[in-house]
Amino acid sequence: MKILIINYMETTAPGGINKVVAEIGENLSDKGHEIIVLQPNPLNLPSEEVYKNFKIVRVKSIIGEIAYGLNPEMFFYLKKHIKKLNPDLVHVHGYHNLLSLEIIYTLRKISPNIPIIFSSHLDTYRSTFVGKYFWYLYNIFGKNLFKLSSTIISPSEFEAETIINVFHTPINKIAIIPHGVNEVNIDKKLTIENDRINLLYVGYLIKRKGIQFIIDSLFHLIYKQNIDNVSLTIIGEGSEKKKIMELIDDLNLSKYVVWGENLLQSELIKIYKKSDIVLLLSESEAYGIVVAEALACGTPVIVTKKTALTEFTKEPGCFGVDYPPKPEEVAKLIIKIVNIDVKVGPFSKKIRTWDEVTLDYEKIYLETLCRYSIEKKENQFVC
Repeated sequence: MKILIINYMETTAPGGINKVVAEIGENLSDKGHEIIVLQPNPLNLPSEEVYKNFKIVRVKSIIGEIAYGLNPEMFFYLKKHIKKLNPDLVHVHGYHNLLSLEIIYTLRKISPNIPIIFSSHLDTYRSTFVGKYFWYLYNIFGKNLFKLSSTIISPSEFEAETIINVFHTPINKIAIIPHGVNEVNIDKKLTIENDRINLLYVGYLIKRKGIQFIIDSLFHLIYKQNIDNVSLTIIGEGSEKKKIMELIDDLNLSKYVVWGENLLQSELIKIYKKSDIVLLLSESEAYGIVVAEALACGTPVIVTKKTALTEFTKEPGCFGVDYPPKPEEVAKLIIKIVNIDVKVGPFSKKIRTWDEVTLDYEKIYLETLCRYSIEKKENQFVC
């Protein structure tokens, strides 16, 4: 198959959607498919690049950064090059931008016979009044992303149910494929030095991720439960970093916190394996790929029993707390986990390697092509 993938961000940068696009692109390429990722160029990188065996084409937008991702240049690029690209299908990623809406409208106008797969990566959280108001207005138009797409791929039951209930999408149009991990190796935990409790947070430093709850829980663990041999490693960047650093200083926790930058996946796996517990106390998650990665490394995880994170609490080694989390409850759960022999795994199909997950993508792609009776002169797809 020749597959055109649309990403509204920089595919080579850190981030959940970028990782999904990169992993799908790499694994499908390894299986012999021709993959092209078409995206904006927010970092002013080369206009074309071969990355992990697939091609990235970047189209710079003059107004994209101030117009919620709108990219008129992408419209003209597709109009000019769609026959040369000649994809069997197009997979569009991301609901929270105008580029996806622009691309799907453009394709339906210039190439109505090309099937469109849509992965929304839907986050329903909005922290401000303006954000909530804009979200309501955007949904009026955004619902067409689901209506005009041939198939919807969702990573969680929570997201799928949201798409069905909010956007009135037929259930038979949705395929649930959980995201993958790079490896599943729960038996080789690395030695932890000095009997210290090593806590870990990995992700964007934004409000909905609930990092303030992790900091409050650390304070309770140290100053209320008198557990002094503990450290928290925070890996990530984001708009809330300054506030988080100020909160850490105010609570006299600076010597217990280690800051880390974004790491290569191989380095991150080592951090997971050295950690005793990973925490993700979010208010909203469409999936929670950090949870899957940590569990796949044999490391217990504490999550909130909220949105898609609830689904992970069915996996051995994942523990849930109510939202908003109470610091004393989280602190006591941390003590409990480090003092018992926690068994992580075996897992359900929710936690699998990317090459296994890609087989499901391949199956859905072929089923979509068959359903729309797509035939090419060179190839015929057989159901």
